[in-house]
Amino acid sequence: MTRSHPAPTRRPLPALTLTLGLAVVLALATPSVVRGQAQVRLKDIARVAGSREYQIIGYGLVTGLDGTGDKTPMSLEMVRGMLQNMGMELGKDAVQSKNCAAVVVTAMIPPYGKAGETFDVVISSIGDSKSLQGGVLLPTLLKGGDGQVYAVAQGNVSIGGIQAGTGAAGAAGAGGAAAQKNHLTVARIPHGAIQEREVGDSFGQDGRFNLVLQRKDAALSRRVKEAIERKFGDGWVRLANPGTVEVRIPSSFKDDPVSFAAAIEDLPLSIEEPNRVVINERTGTIIVGNRVRIGRVVISQGGLRIEVGGSAAAARTGAGAQGKEAPRGSLIAIKGETTVDDLVGALNAVGATPKDIIAIFQAIDTAGALHGELKIM
Repeated sequence: MTRSHPAPTRRPLPALTLTLGLAVVLALATPSVVRGQAQVRLKDIARVAGSREYQIIGYGLVTGLDGTGDKTPMSLEMVRGMLQNMGMELGKDAVQSKNCAAVVVTAMIPPYGKAGETFDVVISSIGDSKSLQGGVLLPTLLKGGDGQVYAVAQGNVSIGGIQAGTGAAGAAGAGGAAAQKNHLTVARIPHGAIQEREVGDSFGQDGRFNLVLQRKDAALSRRVKEAIERKFGDGWVRLANPGTVEVRIPSSFKDDPVSFAAAIEDLPLSIEEPNRVVINERTGTIIVGNRVRIGRVVISQGGLRIEVGGSAAAARTGAGAQGKEAPRGSLIAIKGETTVDDLVGALNAVGATPKDIIAIFQAIDTAGALHGELKIM
């Protein structure tokens, strides 16, 4: 005769208590993570290696200003040097104009840019100029990190923004006050640079190219590999490392590797949505993924008290059971594991401030009850 043995009695796990400032969180359980799926194109999460911009920089002169230029010797020396290069010999006191400003010119060469293409440049004053409005940038050499000249910039400066009013008394309110909504010492020149040298970008020259993922994740890299193999068959993809997928170009696309890359970029892919909470403490901004969940906890901070997975009796005493806002200090019970959205709604119902919510999230994460990643900006 076989005797049946009673099932072993499970002893409850001890509660974990954490204090962070005024926040106290008791972690009672840690359920499994719930993840969601999102449908994207491969090009939304990855880029072809080499398809990138290149930074270039130079310094030059903006002329034609209406007395708002530099008063420092720097711009005057730049004017003298420019005129000397053009064959004019001038003494130090010969240049006294305030219609010139020394500027730094920056730009980004677009991917696979060719000689003769144009792109935008940004200009910023490096002297004590009051305004670059109405000025013209003289031809300026733009160099890369290797010291080579890759482009030349020049053109009319565009400040943008709004400037209303005149200097005449009474023309724009009392005393001729002017309303201005722009930044006068930074400007742009649309298509102001002409590329003179190519950066040497090449694509598919050795019969392969790399896809660089935005998120360096081994599981995501494997999903990309599987999606490509479902479309084109096995043997064309190799995972170089988490975040880099090496793709071999088939012989049928040898003469048109760009079309092969375009077909790969358009492949649909099912990826896991990251469970993430992003907090910016400086601005009080909180961004939460729609599937971030919280385990059973009791939260108490100052006069706030929230219980996730509370008893029915507690739920009847709180505003959560009645659908009404509760005063600070009352108990709001949320049955079972909950989403962050539910928790934030309950915190708002009892008058929690962004500072309260940020402190509570930090404490929940440290206690192990936040089923997702917490990032502090």
